[in-house]
Amino acid sequence: MPMYKNPYAKLKPKTKSPYTEIFLIRHCNPDYKLEKKLGDRLMPLSVEGKRQRSYLTKHLLKMKIDKTYVSSITRAQQSATDYLKKTKKRACVEERLDEIDWQHWVRIKYFNMSKKMREKRFKKYRKLDKDLDEMQTEVRRVIADIYKSNLGKKILIFSHGNFIKALLTGILNADIIGFLSMEIFQSSISKIIIDKEGYIKILYINDVHHLPAPPDRDPFVTLID
Repeated sequence: MPMYKNPYAKLKPKTKSPYTEIFLIRHCNPDYKLEKKLGDRLMPLSVEGKRQRSYLTKHLLKMKIDKTYVSSITRAQQSATDYLKKTKKRACVEERLDEIDWQHWVRIKYFNMSKKMREKRFKKYRKLDKDLDEMQTEVRRVIADIYKSNLGKKILIFSHGNFIKALLTGILNADIIGFLSMEIFQSSISKIIIDKEGYIKILYINDVHHLPAPPDRDPFVTLID
């Protein structure tokens, strides 16, 4: 029986070690009831968020992490608190990891729709796609700086949904529809790996196996609210 030949073998880049592993963590559930009083940046974790954090921390302690980065927003910092205390490590606070204010949520039926038809039916398509390109570029610069400073290391990044979505869709070269179609769960872990030459792979997205149950949330909530 002939051996199966991978059709991508000729395209496979010659990667070089060391490999830099980056774990992207979306913060745990915040107490939205306090948003109006404290503002978006200062919302603490909710009771559910603290429960998620305990499971997340237990999982992270099994990993040999070299360096941790965290956004300057309270919910991300509190998500990292227990891990940092138990490992007696300090995190690098990086404001460029903060949540990206993205108000352009839209409702559009696009399944089996060509790009030409999207542009015709979705009048804002070109403008929002251009805005997304700029956002993805900025996010890639942040990760590039972290990567260059930590070659061959394992890095934890506590950040936010839109930041992670912008990075992953940027790697995939996805358009605005791809961005709107991706959901990043709270307390989830996504992993990318980058080789010495800058070749990058997305290994997984939205790992929540450390939680006792899947997130109790409607994945279309951002389109419903």
